[in-house]
Parts: sequence; C-alpha cells; structure tokens
Amino acid sequence: MTPRPLDAFGPRSWERPEAVSFGRLPMRATLRRDERWCIDLAGAWAFRLVARPDAVTAADLSGPTEGWATVEVPGNWTMQGFDRPHYTNVQMPFGGPPPRVPVDNPTGVHRTRFTVPESWAGRRVVLHVGGAETVLYVHLDGKPVGMGKDSRLPHELDVTDLVRAGETHELALTVVRWSDATYLEDQDHWHQAGLHRDVFLYAVPQMHVADVRAVADYDPEAGAGLLRVQVGVDAPGYLERGWKVQVFAPGLLDAPLVAGVYGEHRDKVGVNVGLVEGRGATVQATIERVRPWSAEDPVLHDLRVVLIDEHGEACDEVGLRVGFRRVEVRGHELLVNGRPVLVKGVNRHEHDDRRGKAVTLDSMLQDVLLMKRHNMNAVRTSHYPNHPAFYDLCDEYGLYVVDEANIESHAYLRSLTKDARWGQAILERVTRMAARDVNHPSVIVWSLGNEAGWSPTHDAAAAWLRAWDGTRPVQYESALTERAYEAFGADGEVSHPDIWREPRADTDVVAPMYPSIADLVAWGSGGDAVPPSRPLIMCEYAHAMGNSGGSLADYWDAIEAHAGLQGGFVWDWVDQGIAIDTGDGTTYWGYGGDFGDEPNDGPFCLNGLVFPDRTPHPALAELKKVLQPVAVEAVDVATGRVRVTAKTDFVDLSWLRPAWEITVDGRIVADGTLDPLTVGPGESVEVTIPVPADLPPLAAGEQRHLTVRFLTAHDLPWVPAGHEVAWDQFLVASAPPLPLVLGGRARPWAGLVHPERFVGVFAGEPEVRLWRAPTDNDTYATPSPAARWEQWGLRELVRDDVTFTTRTADLDADAGDDEADAGGVWVEHTVVVPAELDDVARVGVRLVLGPGFEETEWFGRGPHENYRDRCASAAMGRWSATVDDWPVLYAHPQGTGNRTGVRWLRLWRAADGVEVVFDRLGPGGIDVTVSHLTDEDIHDAAHTVDLRPRPETYVWLDAAHRGVGTGAVGPDTLPRYRVGPGTYTWSYVVRMRGRHT
Repeated sequence: MTPRPLDAFGPRSWERPEAVSFGRLPMRATLRRDERWCIDLAGAWAFRLVARPDAVTAADLSGPTEGWATVEVPGNWTMQGFDRPHYTNVQMPFGGPPPRVPVDNPTGVHRTRFTVPESWAGRRVVLHVGGAETVLYVHLDGKPVGMGKDSRLPHELDVTDLVRAGETHELALTVVRWSDATYLEDQDHWHQAGLHRDVFLYAVPQMHVADVRAVADYDPEAGAGLLRVQVGVDAPGYLERGWKVQVFAPGLLDAPLVAGVYGEHRDKVGVNVGLVEGRGATVQATIERVRPWSAEDPVLHDLRVVLIDEHGEACDEVGLRVGFRRVEVRGHELLVNGRPVLVKGVNRHEHDDRRGKAVTLDSMLQDVLLMKRHNMNAVRTSHYPNHPAFYDLCDEYGLYVVDEANIESHAYLRSLTKDARWGQAILERVTRMAARDVNHPSVIVWSLGNEAGWSPTHDAAAAWLRAWDGTRPVQYESALTERAYEAFGADGEVSHPDIWREPRADTDVVAPMYPSIADLVAWGSGGDAVPPSRPLIMCEYAHAMGNSGGSLADYWDAIEAHAGLQGGFVWDWVDQGIAIDTGDGTTYWGYGGDFGDEPNDGPFCLNGLVFPDRTPHPALAELKKVLQPVAVEAVDVATGRVRVTAKTDFVDLSWLRPAWEITVDGRIVADGTLDPLTVGPGESVEVTIPVPADLPPLAAGEQRHLTVRFLTAHDLPWVPAGHEVAWDQFLVASAPPLPLVLGGRARPWAGLVHPERFVGVFAGEPEVRLWRAPTDNDTYATPSPAARWEQWGLRELVRDDVTFTTRTADLDADAGDDEADAGGVWVEHTVVVPAELDDVARVGVRLVLGPGFEETEWFGRGPHENYRDRCASAAMGRWSATVDDWPVLYAHPQGTGNRTGVRWLRLWRAADGVEVVFDRLGPGGIDVTVSHLTDEDIHDAAHTVDLRPRPETYVWLDAAHRGVGTGAVGPDTLPRYRVGPGTYTWSYVVRMRGRHT
C-alpha cells in the first residue's frame, strides 16, 4: 500500500486526541524583530480542495500546480467559494461520537514558493503559521516538517536544515477541516477552514533571543515599579560562555540592565542538576516613581533586548512594550493597582462578514475604538486567544482583557474533558496561550476556556498558571454549571449563590453566565448575611440577540449598589452574519442554514451589540449610557444645582468639558459650557449651572428639561475632541395642558377624516393590537412568550373576551384650540385584557395612513429605538426621522421600532403638505411605532431581503408595550416591564392641517 503523506506523523492523526503536535517549537511571547529578517507570505496561494485527508497525494505537496485554483492567505477557503461555512451553537456540525470525524472531511492544500535571501546564510530559519483551522500539516519541497492542532494559536517550525540561501523552495500547508480538535473547539460561532492568520518566515542567528518574559509590577502605595525581564536564549548546542543580555528602557532607565547568559554546562553535572532553570538571563530594577498602566491611562514603555556576544558585539535584538500595573484578588474584590475596578466588558468573537475568521488590523482597531467610545473598559476573548495584534491595540488604547484558552466541549460538556486522551491538549492550549500573551499589560485574567465542564485537568491548568505567572488571577465558569447540573439532579432546585460560595481550585473569580439580578443581589454583601469571599464578574450576561439589551440599567444599579459585584461581559460584540450578494446589487446577512450547512442553529449567531459591518445596535447606546464614567444628580434643578460624581477608577474629570442646555419641548432655549472639573475618582462636587433667570414661561402642556453633557475636552488617541462621553437629563418644570372642551357628539372613526378636505389620510378603522412581531428573545425564551401569543390567537386577535371601545368628539374651538377647524378631534380607547392573557406584547391600536407620509417628528424619548426596559439612553427631545428610519432592520427580522414617552407625533405628506398630528398622547406620553412594514410582514420574513415596505404608513399608539429583556439566553423580561391583564384607557387628539385637496 502506498504511504499516505499525512500519515508521516502517525496514522489518522487528525482523529487522535493524544496527537497534539509534531515538530512544533515551544511557544514564545510575541516580539518585534527587524523586518529585514522576515518574509511575509501573505497573498495568493495555489489551492486544491480534496474530499478527505487520505486523498492528499505526494504530487499535491510538491511539483506543478497548473490548473489549481487560488485563495488569499490569510483567509478562510470557506469564504472564498470552496466548501461552506457551518454554524452551530451547542451541537456538533457532524455525528460522533468523539473522537470520530466524518470520512468525507474537506482538506485544503495551500501551496506557495519563496526564495531565501543570500543574507540569511548561516542563520536559523523558522516558519510561523499564525492560525489554521483545525489541523495543520507542513511539507517543504515535499518533505514532512510537522503538524499541529489548536486553531487559534500559532505553529512555529524550524526549517533551517531544509532551506538554502539564494534558492527557491515549495511550501505546502495542508489543513484538515474536521478533527478530534473540533470537539474541543465547539464554540458558538462559525466553523470555518483554512489559514486565517499571518504566515511568514523569519531568520535569527544560531544563538539568539528565543523568548522574553517581562514583569512590570507596580506598588500602588509607594508608586514604584519593579521591572523584571527574563530573556530566553537558545542555540543548536550548548550556549557559548561570555555572552550577555542588555535591556534598554528609554525614559525609565538611565543605563541598560546587563546580565550574563547562562545555560547547561558542557561537563559540570552539578551546574546542570542544581543551578540551571533555563537558558538565558534575568535582569531587574526598581523605578522609584512610575506612572502605572490602566485602561483609563494606558501608559506603555518600550523595551529593547539585545544579545551581546563574547566580543561585545550585538548579535540579536527584539523589542516589546510593557506597562506597570498590579492585578490581585483581595477578599471579594479584584484590584488593579490597589483599587477595585468595575469591569465594563463585552465578549468578542473574531468575525468579518466577508473574510470570516481572517480579521484585518483595521477591523480590530475599529472594534477597539468603538468599545472605548461606548464606555467599555474590558473585553473577553471569547472563546479563544485572539490575533496577537488585538492585544497590542488593547495595550495601547486601554482595555482590560480576559484571555481565554481555545477550549469548549459544549456538545459533550461534562464528559469530553474528563477523558484523559484530551488532557495534554487542554494543558497545552492553556500554557501556550499564557506563554504567547504574558507580556501584555492589558491581560489581567487568564481563562481556562468556556463551557467544557470540569475535570482534574482544569485544576492542574489553573495551578500551573498560578505557579508560572502569579501576576494574574485565573477564571473559569463551566465548573459552576456542572455543579448546577448536579444540584438540579438532586432535588430539582438550584441555589446559584450557594454554588458560587463553594471553594474551587479552578477559579479565583466567580464568573457566572446570565445570572438573574435577584441572584446577584443575594450574592452581594448588602443582600445576604454571608458576605462574598471572591469577586463576582459575569463572564456573560445581557445576551444581545437581535432587539435585546433589556434591563441593562437594572443590572448596573445592582452592581453599583452591592460589594463583591464587579461587572461583567455582555454577550456579545458583533452579529456573526455573513454577507450574501443577490446579484442585483442587494446584499443581506445570512446565518446558520443559509449555506447548506446542516445541522445548524439558524440565526442564533446574531447576538451582537453591532451589526456585522460594525454599525451599532440601539442596545449599544444603552450600554454606553449605563457604563458612563460620570453621574449627575439633581440638587435643585430649578436653580441649576446638580451634584457631579466621577465614576472613574484612576483619573479625574479634567479630560471632559461639561456642557448644558435648557430645552422646552425639545427646543433649545439656553445653553453653555463650564470649565473642566478636577473631580477625583469616586469624588463628588456640587455645581451650579448658570440657568438664565429670564427664561420664557411655559405654554400649556410644555415641559422644560435640563440636560448636562460631558464632552472630551481635547483629542484623545481613541476619539476626537467634542465626543459625548456622558449625559444626564432632568425635568425642570411641566405646565399643565389646557382643559379639553369637547364639542359635538361622539361619532364613528370614519367621520374624523373629513374626506372632503383631506383625501387619503386614514385608511380604515383603528385596530386593537395585543401582538407584535416576536423578537428573538420572545421566541427563544423558556417558556416562549411568542409561543403563548400564538396559542392565544393574538396575531389575528380572534377572541371574544378582549373588549375594545373607542369614544370620539370634536374639540370646541372656544377651549383655546385654534386648530379645531382643521380636524382637531379627541379620541379615547379602552381595552379590557382578560386574566388569561397574563403576558401580552402590547395593548394599543394600529392606524393606517395612506401613501405619501414619509417624514415624522415627535417629542418623546429618542432618537433611537427604545423600550420600557431599555430607555435609559433615550433622552426626552424633539426628534425627526423618515418613516423608513423608525424600524431597525435586524439581520433576522423581528419586532422593532418602538419609542417610549411620546407626547406628540407629527407626520406629513410632501406631495400636498398635509400633516397629521397626534397630540396629548397619554396621559403622560405613550409608546409609539411608525413603519411601512406591518408586524405580519416582519414576522413572515426570514431575512431583510424578504421585507417589502408598503406604500401605506402604519402607526401604533400603545398604552403599554412589553420590554425586550434578554430571554433568548438568560432572564426573560422582568415582570415590571411586562404587559398583563386589566383595563387600559388612553386618549389623544388628532389634528389634520395643510392644503385642501
């Protein structure tokens, strides 16, 4: 039988969990090297996709490639017209059981050629493959070099003996798609395939700097920094004697730190036995005064490490950046530089809607800047180590990072990691992550992975991290889930706070997923007799699927009120939609099942705070508001007295310029700015806004608001001057409306439209509505509200027990209403919802306006979509938008477009100037939605491309509208934001004006 090329590293190594790698060099930290000694292999590679690993032949790995296709590297072949992306959440994309994989197993051979420069003669040459999903096989000129698993960490292989200076060589990188590693990479995201990160060659001297581990500790009491740099040095044999290491730190050190290089001795056994811990040198120094690194003030220092030979000549050099900071868990608090910090974080998958996992530097920078501009200070690399450049950006711009190992066995949650065959893979994925990322000050917590149950290997990995690093705590959630399964199995009841209190060897932080606010309060020292013993930082909460983000303000009220609660990471950052071009210029985002990927989990990959193109969802505005680093409280708003509190951890508020404005029904009548405030972290100051004494009196029904804003006072690395960071708004005064004097007799709705004067304004009667197009949260929650609405027949409202009455009357012009002759009519609706319907979507009416009404203006909360449990970010104001701008076109169509607190609404028809005004909405404002799409249109559409806006304009006027919650994963909408049975009565005035037709 002819040997199969990929069996050079063992038969069917892609299906053997114990076969982790072959020929792979030890992991090292990411370091900067002179570009002269690097060959970037990015670009177009020859590519051949075969049906299974066994089909790869020797001719595929060396020789002619005429007739082959090409793919871009870095890139996923699944995003370049070969095979398909495949989305699953918990279930595996193929049948098992572990470690079996399908016989039909797409395998891609990537081929390129490179020429070794003459100047590289005599140097060691290393191939770097930044990421390969899921198993990489390396051949050079047809000869086997090595293999490796773990899709999210680099593979480096020594090819020195296989290349010759001045000659051209053929490189073949073969990637097998499905493997035993897939079972450990069962994250909730797209399964892709290919070479999604950088591929390059670099050359070093035979004796060279192999690794650098820099600890830049900070003493918050003394303000001093301790710099300790361990430099690993390597050579083909014993290290030469007399070599030295120099460490330069401009601005920190007046002179370089110098130490001799040590290693194994040629003939002194005692040295090798008792003295040598590793090859290299260690230097350290204390800096008496140093400015520490934090997310608020990310101060970095350049280090240059030089290897000096026995003649005093520089032989090798690398660079890196460090930031002085200390991270520790003390009692129930996670401390950074001696202070407890609130973690205002988000989970981030690497995703590009056209490139898949091959994210670009520009995309990474865009993510970091958007996070900073929306008041986030932390990111969790869910659920794998990210591209090395992402950590550089977090270091530079200031984001705390929970660095997570590429481990998730969700489909076999409680069994796979207990199987010792996967033990080595688990340990390597943890230890190699730490070795690569150890120098980044942004990394403040190591994570053992996600949703992979518990095993002794997890305890071993946590112990290794603490012993090897010791400057960062360790986090792991899934063992808590396993305990919950055990507790549930015992008696059917689970007390999560009790489970959180149990001591664990695998985590220093309680990191639950999707806890209820009640459980968080019970854990906090203010809500329980037993105070917490560890910090609680939610690894996932506020599942942001589609129209979501309900109760973010409630979560943060609890977090800020209870010791031991230190924030968490929203799930997640970006909708994982994939762009689909229809061919007629239309593009929409696809999700699971749109690419022939079976089995799949449909739109469950659309969980982001931003769309795939990074356009923010309205929920991101809400998160920005509740995370803002400044709080303003009213003292006496009538005279402009407010209290300003700095919610920062390390910096005062002098980087912000306060601004204020007085509005009347949304119109600015006075405004100004104040000098920046030097209010220190956690401190407050009373400020008096210079409100003019001669403000005009309020007319009947008007409201006066004071809004205080904080804008960046100057350009910052992450945002220009004038960016709004925080705001708060206060109702100063409200004038009662004129009393309504009703004239004439009640009459049918049809009599309101004055057809002889205003043609085509209203089409049909008001319809009572208790249903909305379900959101993803309505659909996926357990139990599902959407399923109950369907069972109750709310879509068509075919029920006899829901009563709906309408009263109408003309307004009497003598009441001071000069618009009565232009269609001023009072309308009152009453709906009685029976007791059986204990949780409906809304109670309101739907009105239909004829074609041509495209522009709107309203006074209420806005400008963006908001709901009763997601309206902290929506200020009261006078807003305008086209009808098309009211709904948010979520990638998976769903209920959308609501505005709360609306006191009046105006729509107009440009063709003839006709206006329709809904005034005195209430009492006290109501929920309003405007759209060219009905709820039925939205519900029946699978994608945005399926939506067909109608010429008519639909207006929903709701006495109550259900919140959005986060029920797809986690708590459903809180009871106080639901809509239950009872009698609902609300009224409004309709006015029509404009040219007669």
